[in-house]
Amino acid sequence: MWTTVLVSGIALGSFYTLVALGFALIFGVTHTFNLAYGELLVLAGYVAYWLWKTYGISLLFTFPAAIVVTLAVCLILQRLFSRLREPMEMNSLVVSFGLAILLQNGMLFLFSGDYRMIRVPFLNEGFRFHGLYLSYGQFTLLALSLLVIALTYLLMRHTYLGKGLRATIQDKESAALAGINVSGMGILAFAIGAILIGLAGPLFGCIHYLYPTAGLQATLIAITITIFAGVGRIRSLILGGWILGLAESCAVVVLGASWRELVSALMLITLLALRPYGILGKEEQ
Repeated sequence: MWTTVLVSGIALGSFYTLVALGFALIFGVTHTFNLAYGELLVLAGYVAYWLWKTYGISLLFTFPAAIVVTLAVCLILQRLFSRLREPMEMNSLVVSFGLAILLQNGMLFLFSGDYRMIRVPFLNEGFRFHGLYLSYGQFTLLALSLLVIALTYLLMRHTYLGKGLRATIQDKESAALAGINVSGMGILAFAIGAILIGLAGPLFGCIHYLYPTAGLQATLIAITITIFAGVGRIRSLILGGWILGLAESCAVVVLGASWRELVSALMLITLLALRPYGILGKEEQ
């Protein structure tokens, strides 16, 4: 049983990392706090659900449409954020909170408040390997999440654009003095974040009920893992996602499903008290 819990926790944690990756990248580059992040994720899930339910489109082919929609909204949001003045974090909280309410009411108008889920019968089937049961849904969640995370890591570590993004995260002023287009890096961060949201949204619709206010949980997950990891550390994001996923899976088995959020909150408070600079981060002198 515990082997299944371990694999399930890692699969869930890998998806949590994918959810948090876009949030951490946007926050690190632009210093804007996007409270509408979860609503964008739910919007991508609704786009996939609508195409799947109305037109019978395969789940795989809903990803491009979800990416296009989230990309359009994120670029509009980036234009709004680019007009803000210091303090960026506080002002972006106000703007993104208003956008979150706007998106919630828009989704309520378009899709009503009913609970919806993308149900693909194939994903509920599975296979056994040496006593370990793994559903195709869990395997797909794990494989796609790790693939996207790996591609993002390669982009950030081994391309000129990735180096520009990392330099902007570390120090905006120094990056600008080195000839890096900081405003362009901000647009790129929002674009990559939108792509990550568009990829995570349909998967979110397969494992979680879609309803207009479901984005709150996704936003809290993104914030929690970003605090776990520290800004700009993909390896720490992966570790933080796995820890959170394993903790929630164990809590569900040992204590019951109602304890899952409480365990996550206790972990976050403990980490902030003991290691406020992140799991693998070093304390600044």
